[in-house]
Amino acid sequence: MLFGSLARGLQPWPPVVPPSLAAIGGVRMLSFRTLVVGCQVATLWITWPLWQVRDSPPMLPALSLPAFDLGWLLICSLLLVLVAPLPGMTLQTILLLYAVLIDQTRLQPGVVSLLFLLWGTMPNPTAQGFARAHLLTLWLFAGFHKLLSPAFMNDTAPRLLTGFPLDLPHWLISHAGYVIAFTELGTGLLALSRRTRKAAALMAFGLHTAILLNLSHLGINRNEAVWPWNVALAFAGFVLIAPWKESLLSSVAMCHALARPLLVCLLVAPLGFYLGLMDAYLAHNLYSANTPQATIVCRGECLPHQNPNAIWEAFRVPPPPEQRLFEQYFELTCRAGDHLLISDSRWWFTWHGLASRRVSCPSKH
Repeated sequence: MLFGSLARGLQPWPPVVPPSLAAIGGVRMLSFRTLVVGCQVATLWITWPLWQVRDSPPMLPALSLPAFDLGWLLICSLLLVLVAPLPGMTLQTILLLYAVLIDQTRLQPGVVSLLFLLWGTMPNPTAQGFARAHLLTLWLFAGFHKLLSPAFMNDTAPRLLTGFPLDLPHWLISHAGYVIAFTELGTGLLALSRRTRKAAALMAFGLHTAILLNLSHLGINRNEAVWPWNVALAFAGFVLIAPWKESLLSSVAMCHALARPLLVCLLVAPLGFYLGLMDAYLAHNLYSANTPQATIVCRGECLPHQNPNAIWEAFRVPPPPEQRLFEQYFELTCRAGDHLLISDSRWWFTWHGLASRRVSCPSKH
């Protein structure tokens, strides 16, 4: 019954074109959809081994389900989006959900974000509402998390900024943390108001172009899996934010009644990161240097695949920084006498005595 109600909210599309869609324009929306499809295809191609069945590095299932290669199925579903948008996006969503359930390593922020942007190209207030809520929370919380992270302010941010192929002044590098955090946070704040959304689109374009430049061969040449994602985000503001005329409350009211609570949850859910209720990547905690860290201590010499960072080398993506996934990975790769050390700087974990943990390899190993 729930799915039936949601389906009635999405299909058939409303006969009256919403004001937001009229402002965006069909050509612009179609062009952006094609761009997002291309970016998702590029992301899958860059990380291709991640989407296949493998033994090493091990898959980290959330549920015990049959595992099979999903790379080409995901590509085909994206191509279907270009000719049959609703069936294609539905299939892409189902496949990605299944892919994550059989391997949580695939829960990468770019892949999830591009799926939200893809749904945002549909001529429906609910679909566009979720895409806009995603962009708002992405910008707001990406900056918010960084402001709360001394490690980012003092170390990560200056290193990121010095990656630019430019001779930046010392004062800018020394205040890099505030520059980056307030740029992200400011983009989200500008997007909240109808009068400043065009400025938000311009700021988003500059922000993500700068990120792309910094991560590219011209900068630190790192994390190429998120390059396509930043291309899509650079243009997302022009398509989904600048033409957005309704207030935030009016936009929520325009959504399907069953979707409104989910939409509100999406807007506040990133706060759950600090209570261990939301994964770092789903909470838009990116490059903030305040996520859990894992260290493997081996009885003898560690094998290369025992380090979770082997995921970087194998798939060109980082291991999702979650305590449960560190433990799952360790249990699948450890040998007798090995230990896993987990550190977590979040106040909730410190309060409950979980800021530093030592896990021994199960005796069955």
